[in-house]
Amino acid sequence: MAETKRDPASKQGYCGLYEAIESWDFQKIEKLEEHRLLLRRLQPEFKARINPTDILSEMSECLINQECEEIRQICFTKGMMAGAEKMVECLLRSDKENWPKVLKFALEKEDNKFGDLWIVDEGSKRLESKAVEDDDGMEMSSIQIFIQEEPECQDLSQNPCLPSEESCNNLHSSLKPRNYQLELALPAQKGKNTLICAPTGCGKTFVSLLICEHHLKKFPHGQKGKVVFFANQIPVYEQQATVFSRHFERLGYSVAGVSGATTENVSVQHIIENNDIIILTPQILVNSLNNGTIPSLSVFTLMIFDECHNTSKHHPYNQIMFRYLDQKLGQSPDPLPQVIGLTASVGVGDAKTVDEAMFHICRLCAALDVSVIATVRDNAEELEQVVYKPQKVFRKVESRTANTFKSIISQLMRETEKLAKNVSEELGKLFQIQNREFGTQKYEQWIVAVHKACMVFQMPDKEEESRICRALFLYTSHLRKYNDALIISEDAQMKDALNYLKAFFHDVREAAFDETEQDLTRNFEEKLEELEKVSMDPSNENPKLRDLYLILQEEYHLKPETKTILFVKTRALVDALKKWIEENPALGFLKPGILTGRGKTNQTTGMTLPAQKCVLEAFRTSGDNNILIATSVADEGIDIAQCNLVILYEYVGNVVKMIQTRGRGRARDSKCFLLTSSADVIEKEKANMFKEKIMNESISRLQAWDEMQFEKKIHQIQLDEKFIRDSQHKPQPAPDKENKKLLCGKCKAFACYTADIRVVEKSHYTVVGKAFKERFVSKPHPKPKVYDGFKKDAKIFCAIQNCCHDWGIQVKYKMFEIPVIKIESFVVEDIASGAQNRHSKWKDFHFERIQFDPAEMSN
Repeated sequence: MAETKRDPASKQGYCGLYEAIESWDFQKIEKLEEHRLLLRRLQPEFKARINPTDILSEMSECLINQECEEIRQICFTKGMMAGAEKMVECLLRSDKENWPKVLKFALEKEDNKFGDLWIVDEGSKRLESKAVEDDDGMEMSSIQIFIQEEPECQDLSQNPCLPSEESCNNLHSSLKPRNYQLELALPAQKGKNTLICAPTGCGKTFVSLLICEHHLKKFPHGQKGKVVFFANQIPVYEQQATVFSRHFERLGYSVAGVSGATTENVSVQHIIENNDIIILTPQILVNSLNNGTIPSLSVFTLMIFDECHNTSKHHPYNQIMFRYLDQKLGQSPDPLPQVIGLTASVGVGDAKTVDEAMFHICRLCAALDVSVIATVRDNAEELEQVVYKPQKVFRKVESRTANTFKSIISQLMRETEKLAKNVSEELGKLFQIQNREFGTQKYEQWIVAVHKACMVFQMPDKEEESRICRALFLYTSHLRKYNDALIISEDAQMKDALNYLKAFFHDVREAAFDETEQDLTRNFEEKLEELEKVSMDPSNENPKLRDLYLILQEEYHLKPETKTILFVKTRALVDALKKWIEENPALGFLKPGILTGRGKTNQTTGMTLPAQKCVLEAFRTSGDNNILIATSVADEGIDIAQCNLVILYEYVGNVVKMIQTRGRGRARDSKCFLLTSSADVIEKEKANMFKEKIMNESISRLQAWDEMQFEKKIHQIQLDEKFIRDSQHKPQPAPDKENKKLLCGKCKAFACYTADIRVVEKSHYTVVGKAFKERFVSKPHPKPKVYDGFKKDAKIFCAIQNCCHDWGIQVKYKMFEIPVIKIESFVVEDIASGAQNRHSKWKDFHFERIQFDPAEMSN
């Protein structure tokens, strides 16, 4: 019978409650109340910051098994915020006296910023006063930011620590949209497809919240709207997901998001079906439409495209709108969603006149099916008081008068070219092209062309062919590194460029170090002492860096609290300038952070999403982080309101990019410097300013058109574009059933036959048979991970000595260890004719595809 009494509490997992009842001592449970109070206050921030799956393994000891399963299931079906909400609910009823400390430990282990708010070691009064201080302090700073200074903060994206739910609701109810924001939202609220063009910093995100809220509330009882918001870049996606969740979950709507970084862990179909508002990176929807997971765009009632000027060519935005327009022009009976586009600049393309610019803008409107271009006209004075247009300053600096470093590297490049030219008479002709200037992007493009020619080069003597291709592959790789070094030295310090080369040659020595590589390394090392001497000579200081130093000294002297974004062209330059700042004692007042894209280049792997988020958060909230060195990833959409100094360091793009980057400097009295040694760069930027002028004039003229006239023009463009699109649509060629060889793209060694290739899960390619396993070697993968049911364990390389060409990866799939190869690493040879071809993507290689069959592996 005693065992039976235990069932209601202990058997369900509530041992703490059982012990309290048994001993009639509730002190331990009562002590948890102060932590529950704090967790209730911090619940909005917990939902915004915590990914429950990251800490669930640690927290499982404080939860019962059923709760853990429920949290996992909710994360999968409804998203991480809903999962975080469920975790809070479970912790609030947990009777485990150690759960506050376990939570603290889990947060510290994940280096989560929420841990700074979660204080577990001090008494009840301290906890309560801390929570109240956070409430009051944040409410005041929020009001100051929202109302007095930065309109973008109206969307609640700026709060590093939100106050309690009650004060948040009070704060939310007190926010009033500005008149110009109501003006921008009005056409969309009337149900029109609208392109909203307004400057960065005016609160376009807040306008989109107004439009969404109006849209969702207009549906009669029993009907529901469904909104999708598209964000191009992952940091922007993260920012907008947080903004929409904080705003709409208080109103009773469900919000979830999916990006390329999270799609492996969630079902896109479930997320879309089970939420009112979905934040997506656009490629996610393109993939779901292509594979039939989402049947059509009719599942949505409103689509919002952030940075909508990207709706052109083969961009995912355009692929989504192709579906929309095919449905519209095909007179489908299914309803279409309303479309809203947001941008700071519609651009003008290649237009040189107002008429050409008007046509460019009409094409963008046609692509988005918009009937209204909304800009601020009636409330322009109010907008000017809120959005400050930074003063633009052009600074032309002289290049180095003498450049011994460039002379030495150029000589090494000429010697390397000569060696490459002598390898093969036929391929040597590629090295006779004139006007190849060392240290330029044009030279990089030429190297790529030579590299591609090497890969499909053929000779009757296959051993000689392999030797030539391997040698030329090495020569072109070394030429590329020398070219990179010259680009770095042009914009940064010579020693940065030299260190770049030294690191490369160190890696060469560590890998397969064949005779050709030994010769090339010896040539470099013979010049190393002279290069070291030149790079350390103070007289070779880069004049651009001297001018950058003067700008930073002057601006921070005038305004010590200055926050700067320094835009540069490449990741290598980001690293070089960060090092230059840190090594310069006179710039000791600067604490640089870096922000680069997530994609992988030939040289480096991009920043991870958590690293990007951490850098942005530090720049926004920390007084110490006062300069951010960034590539183009920061010039679109990311909310960095505090920046008051923008420096474009040899950085210029089209008119859209110019308006976007200048828009990052939002604070009052902000400035924007263009620093360059090229008169052409300044002329290009002036041309962009002229294009901005004709863009504004073109928009004004289009807005003066009669609405019917505008819609007729848009419709005609849509019909013309669809005709061109349909006429260009080519049927897929029939697959070639002839067996072919795959050869290593570097050494031309035989790898496998196409008859041995199998397709796994629609898009991955493996090779069956024991023979292939003898033709590659594997090394542990530096970043093992699980994705799409695959566990990535190792990288595979050509087994030929002194080649080691990267062929792909080794994965665990179900019960099998299989290689997954990438077609760009191989040359395809026709067995009958010996003709060779190269393909950069599997979709371009039209061979007979055979699906992977586990039974075949078992046999």
